[in-house]
Amino acid sequence: MEAISSATAQADPIALADDAALNLVAGLVCNAHKAELETRLAAIHSEFTSEQQAGYPTLERNLRAWTQSHTRTEDIEAVVALADRVRAAFRVLVVVGIGGSDLGARTLHDALDHPFHNQLTPEERGGAPEIYFTGDTFDPKRLVGLLDLLQARGLLEHTCVNVVSKSGKTGETIAAALVIRERMISAGMQDWARHFVATTGFTSDSVLFEMNRATPFFGMLPVPEGVGGRFSFASPVGLFPYAVTAATEAPRDRVTRALSGYEEAHRRFLLPWDHPQNVAYRLARWWHLSEQYARRSDMIFCNYADDARLGDWFTQLYEESVQERGQGLNIIGTRGPTGNHSILNGILRGPHDKIVLFVRWNDLGAPVIIPTGSQIGGDLKFFEGLPMQAVQDASCQATMDDYLANGVPAASLTLGRRDGYHLFLLMRTLMDAVAVKGRLQNLAINDHGVADPAADLTYRQDGVEGYKAGTRANAQRMQAERNSTPAA
Repeated sequence: MEAISSATAQADPIALADDAALNLVAGLVCNAHKAELETRLAAIHSEFTSEQQAGYPTLERNLRAWTQSHTRTEDIEAVVALADRVRAAFRVLVVVGIGGSDLGARTLHDALDHPFHNQLTPEERGGAPEIYFTGDTFDPKRLVGLLDLLQARGLLEHTCVNVVSKSGKTGETIAAALVIRERMISAGMQDWARHFVATTGFTSDSVLFEMNRATPFFGMLPVPEGVGGRFSFASPVGLFPYAVTAATEAPRDRVTRALSGYEEAHRRFLLPWDHPQNVAYRLARWWHLSEQYARRSDMIFCNYADDARLGDWFTQLYEESVQERGQGLNIIGTRGPTGNHSILNGILRGPHDKIVLFVRWNDLGAPVIIPTGSQIGGDLKFFEGLPMQAVQDASCQATMDDYLANGVPAASLTLGRRDGYHLFLLMRTLMDAVAVKGRLQNLAINDHGVADPAADLTYRQDGVEGYKAGTRANAQRMQAERNSTPAA
């Protein structure tokens, strides 16, 4: 079996072990198809390299400006400055968004902030506000519960609301924002706008932009042109909440350190496509071989840590980007070893239509040793005296070995440490891999058979528009029925 090498991970901040997974599908792919795929990967690499050399306007037009998020000094400075102001003025931050306007920031908070951030004292949080997320549903239960909690604790008047929507017209988000505004006004907060920060498009097409012109908010941050929601975590969309919740370092230092990981991923992406450090292209190659030739339909994305949001984020990233024209793997997000007790049996004993990608962390943080002298007998006694990190590693290795032994293609991405640098490195690498997979699926070829990077379906999600239009139409109908009903 293919061992996960800690030595390799220590020498390299991100390392992919995919040889065993490729070996399992190699017999299903003829040499001609392998050669064709390598030729296509080389061509895609040339296209993306030329695009970078063409300059930022080209990246904006092709909806790939997110590849330069680490260089956007003006946006980064605006994030840090506003984060400092919010930390000084407020005790709570409520992030209101859905989809890409929500999942990136949630993932950063879930993986990198203290798991009980809001229960810590302000001093223990390093002066950071509490943080809550809402605006991703019309179900009012959690929104009302949050507002009741903040008001009962006397915190509503000390709350900053970050509304995130590029168009400023996202139904779930704006509905939640309006409910929060109304609660503030009802509580006597006539200066409600001075409690709002909008992260939105800086054009008159954005409702939030126009609202700010009429009644200035506490602050405004841009959703940059050419940066789609699911590719926006390293833009002000995700950076602002990440900066606000900095607990052990200054917001500027936290952002700078994380973006250096993003920059490292960018450097690797421009290496030759078959370079060992160019993990993005190697991932895309494995995914494509598995889907197109091994006829696999599902990818299990197993973050081997106690962070659930990374799987949610990757599910949206992959499925909204490359599930187009009837193609694209289904993503099943899980975490290990928790997920082993819910889906592992099905992966081994069910239909062999899956591949598995493990995300494994060499250093999960605080060292915790399992106590000795417990008098527990049987095999459990072997856990005594071991670091929990070591047992977590053993569990990951055992799971991967089990899959490979049973013919399930499994690969691992090993990161050096669970921190901002490595998480940004990982997430950017996954975004790059998805971009390459989209090109392998010819998503930049339009319906007339012509290459058109500006219309690459990887960065669209037209399938989402039906539910949005239907929801608005139903709301319009209900309004008409309500207006036509005589008052009692």
